[in-house]
Amino acid sequence: MANIHILGAGAVGLSFAFHLSGKHQITLLTRKSNKQPFYYQENALKEKIDAKVIEVSSLRPQTKIDTCMIFVKSYQLNDAFKTIQPFLSQHANLIISHNGITDLSTISKALTSTQSLFFISTSRGALKPTYNEVKQTGIGDTFFGACNDPAKNKVSDVFDSLIAESILPCAIHHNINLLRWQKLMVNIAINPLTALEQIPNGQLLKPQYAIRVMNLLNEACLIANHLDIDITLKQALNSAYTVMRQTRLNNSSMAQDIKQGRQTEIGAICGYIVNEAEKLGVNVPHNKALLKAIKQIELV
Repeated sequence: MANIHILGAGAVGLSFAFHLSGKHQITLLTRKSNKQPFYYQENALKEKIDAKVIEVSSLRPQTKIDTCMIFVKSYQLNDAFKTIQPFLSQHANLIISHNGITDLSTISKALTSTQSLFFISTSRGALKPTYNEVKQTGIGDTFFGACNDPAKNKVSDVFDSLIAESILPCAIHHNINLLRWQKLMVNIAINPLTALEQIPNGQLLKPQYAIRVMNLLNEACLIANHLDIDITLKQALNSAYTVMRQTRLNNSSMAQDIKQGRQTEIGAICGYIVNEAEKLGVNVPHNKALLKAIKQIELV
């Protein structure tokens, strides 16, 4: 049994907390005081999440965290890391997860030579009907990968001891950069369009969305290939449509963000493609248009 701290009591964080709590001791780190327990629901079954809840600001200087999972939005990642960094133990495992792609070099450089950085990419579907509840809406694949040298040296041990028996289906992915791009392709195909149209993921399987999905992914693959990322349009489409089918009843995180008036992660999804395209002098009109459309909705 390991002591795992989870920073981020969003839908994915709470889902992981519930499943990990079956074999590990879980501490949920929250931004605001919360005296009520958290609950997990799947189908008709609703259970209390077996986790200690602590407000991040109340952590004591002597606190040492051996394993910390950060489940926050992409634009919150750096601030979340700065909050938790002083409490990481000498040989800590830091595991992060978010949609889109962000530059991890700042975090990687801030870690010591004995602290390991990992990334989780998951297509598990979940939503929060209330602040203290999470409802599992789909069970997609989860992949676990190493982001720095210390992590590469023990990725199998950490995966086997922490993840393998609790989060199913799951597997190790040995090319983290490719893994993040593969997840980005799925995000680009699903999140912005479901947010814009306010539809479940499975609705994108309809023929009327096929051209838009293909154009978005074609541009993303073009940028990926310019950056020596080996992803073909066929592979990107296959992955996207597989996730659409697996999570057909789910509402994407971006669709939920728009519905609830929250900031989205569009800047790390279509925005990432647009930014890289500008550096390369490449035109990506479909991603640019969708970036603009989501940004306009966010302001409403």
